[in-house]
Amino acid sequence: MPHSVLKAGGAAFDLKGSAFTILVLTLRSSDLDAVAEQLAEKVRQAPDFFHHAPLVISFGHLDEDAAERVDLALLTDIVRMQGFIPVGIAGGSEEQKKQAAALKLAALAARAGGRPPQDEDPAGEPEPEPAAEPPGREPSVIITEPVRSGQSVVIAQGDLTVLASVGSGAEIAAPGNIHVYGALRGRAFAGCEGSQTARIFCQRLEAELLSIAGAHLVSEDFPAQLRSKAVQVRLHGGRLHVMAL
Repeated sequence: MPHSVLKAGGAAFDLKGSAFTILVLTLRSSDLDAVAEQLAEKVRQAPDFFHHAPLVISFGHLDEDAAERVDLALLTDIVRMQGFIPVGIAGGSEEQKKQAAALKLAALAARAGGRPPQDEDPAGEPEPEPAAEPPGREPSVIITEPVRSGQSVVIAQGDLTVLASVGSGAEIAAPGNIHVYGALRGRAFAGCEGSQTARIFCQRLEAELLSIAGAHLVSEDFPAQLRSKAVQVRLHGGRLHVMAL
């Protein structure tokens, strides 16, 4: 079998920090029956997006007593049954960290809001930038760099704006609207929490799949006259409608 030969003194690999967008399941209740039911409903809204997605379980929004009541082994079984791949926990008690180690999960340092830390690397995943919002409105997130093939950007609330293109094989998701000021070539999921008024806007429609509140439209079904055009997509009558901007 052909194989490469390493030159004397040459490095066999690089080991360095990088930044990747990973879904975070932030617990707000220790009731795992409720977690299982609501997680299943969320997955039903966008099954392709969540399939085999890496996931961190965060205890950052639970008080100490509630966190202690969470059976981590059972919770990891729940998320695996929904197609996720649990990779670690953020926060939790010392006992839960030992349990995580036994389950071969990483123990990550929790930040405010239950988010695990992300390494900084200029060549890594684009960093979301929160945009200032008037009081009473949900915050938006602005991505200034292209979302490249294989990358995934998921936000927990508000609208997502990408001031560049979204590459083939990339995925973006938001509970609110999605705006792409460039070519949209990957998959876009707006209204991820069931909002049927969410919309998708892009300057050039070349997407593989579009979804709003669980309703899907694949590229083969896009209107031919609107391919590579500036469009908006909305949900009406249970179906997605693509319209020119």
